Amino acid sequence: MKPEPHDWEALREKLDRGHVWPHDYTFKFIVPQERLAELQAQWEDVAFRTRESRGGRYVSLTAVFRAASADEVVERYRRAAEIPGLIAL
Repeated sequence: MKPEPHDWEALREKLDRGHVWPHDYTFKFIVPQERLAELQAQWEDVAFRTRESRGGRYVSLTAVFRAASADEVVERYRRAAEIPGLIAL
């Protein structure tokens, strides 16, 4: 089953309504253990922390990114959304 397409423009508008840029934006993801390296590669320029699930099948990743605009936040979500099994919180 193919996931529903994201409404990136609606997200961008919501971010602009709720934040003044630049802004420290917190990202939280859950990803299958075997996809963790793909997600970590997207955050090499940002400090992040990970936590493994009790069963070890999933890992959560939290990163705080100093975004200059809503566009930067949306682009980070777009890239992450390409990883199979990823859940953005």
